[in-house]
Amino acid sequence: MKLLKDILCKMAILTVFFSPWLLSASAEQIDYCDFIPEMYAGWSSNVTLPKFDPEMGTLREVELSCEMNLSQEVMIENENPKPANFTLMLAGELTVGLPSSDSLSISFNRSTSGNLSQYDGVSDYSGSSGTKSITPIPTEAVTRSIDNISDFLAGTPGQSIVLPVVADVSSQTETSGRSNYGVFSIAGAKVCVSYTYDAKSGEGGQQC
Repeated sequence: MKLLKDILCKMAILTVFFSPWLLSASAEQIDYCDFIPEMYAGWSSNVTLPKFDPEMGTLREVELSCEMNLSQEVMIENENPKPANFTLMLAGELTVGLPSSDSLSISFNRSTSGNLSQYDGVSDYSGSSGTKSITPIPTEAVTRSIDNISDFLAGTPGQSIVLPVVADVSSQTETSGRSNYGVFSIAGAKVCVSYTYDAKSGEGGQQC
């Protein structure tokens, strides 16, 4: 019996010795997201994300990600007696503020060109001399690892963190001759936090 007890104790010691590796290899992940609906750009808003509950386990890593929905609404009418060219320029940035006074941002810069036939006599942004469209603008999603994970660690059950989000967009239109136009930008956002953690395990066992 003593030999069997010694073997069991050695196995328990080995389990404890390798437990950090086992926890790291079996780390779990949970994600939370909040959305800002699409609206005409130039807005300031915020997202609310749940902080990590320590009752779930030991927090190891925090990643914040952001996606932007962006589109451009264009209305142009060429009022010249001859064809005209136009160029649309769009630039800006979506910024998510972080607790460390740092930020997560998506920048964009886009230019498109086109041409319209001579004025057809009706300023309705259609026909051969006008155009009206809403075009999706592709942007790159960004992800960042958070250095100070304690900012995202809940001190009380159900605690959340509020992050400011700003969509700053500028546009410029260049046309030859006389034209009537309007250009608007529409933007929305999705911000997510990802928590990687070692889940709590059951306690107890036999003393050696």
